[in-house]
Amino acid sequence: MKHQKTCGWFLAALLVALLVIPGVQAGQYSIGGGIGVKPDYEGSSDYELVPVPAADAKFDNGMYVKLFGLNLRANLIPSKFWRLGPVYNYRAERDDVENNRVDNMAQVSDANEFGIFGGIEWDNWYVFLDILEDTGNAHEGWYGTLKGGYTWIINPEWALSMGAFTTYADDDYMQTYFGVNGRDSARSGLDTYDADESFKDIGLDLGVNWAFAQRWNLRGLLQVKQLVGDADDGSPVVDEGSETQLFTAVLVVFKF
Repeated sequence: MKHQKTCGWFLAALLVALLVIPGVQAGQYSIGGGIGVKPDYEGSSDYELVPVPAADAKFDNGMYVKLFGLNLRANLIPSKFWRLGPVYNYRAERDDVENNRVDNMAQVSDANEFGIFGGIEWDNWYVFLDILEDTGNAHEGWYGTLKGGYTWIINPEWALSMGAFTTYADDDYMQTYFGVNGRDSARSGLDTYDADESFKDIGLDLGVNWAFAQRWNLRGLLQVKQLVGDADDGSPVVDEGSETQLFTAVLVVFKF
């Protein structure tokens, strides 16, 4: 019931944002997408192709709605600097992965994660904190991500973004994705392992944007993430794969 109420509140907030914000004079819309490459589970050394949709609506008063991949957020603060609003993230299930031992563990269902984000954007610098919670029965936990960085506008055609982040997760999240209980140990042959609440990763984000035509942009993204704490290779799940996780994508975006 608590998760259903949480989900309902954030869906309502997003609905209000989508109904109210269009009444504000819009500054810019964009829509696009591309292809990304990511690990087939968190901690894997095997990779898979994934679609990466992207869209946003930015308004003159600083409010916006943004979609990137399976993450949707809406800034509800009319400010040039401050940002605050609801965020939704879809986390794919862990099932049918390449590693046979991890694949023999119980399936982890897909997660619908809702939460809140806040921060500041000033003079091309940004700092944000996201806090999200599983609203179903996938990992039934929560995590928070602190990230910051800078976007360098080289000229009207080229922009380069650089950032860093770290994520802290609770016991439920950590045990779901990095732990091995007795039943999973028997199924997979992996040693049992208790993953406790801790920081789970640190990482870097790099991005480049090329405005190759009047309304068209080509974007390239690279994220390098290092698993730490109880999510490092002390976890049998990660030891089967890699502590270093990569995500890369190429997108084409149309502005109107």
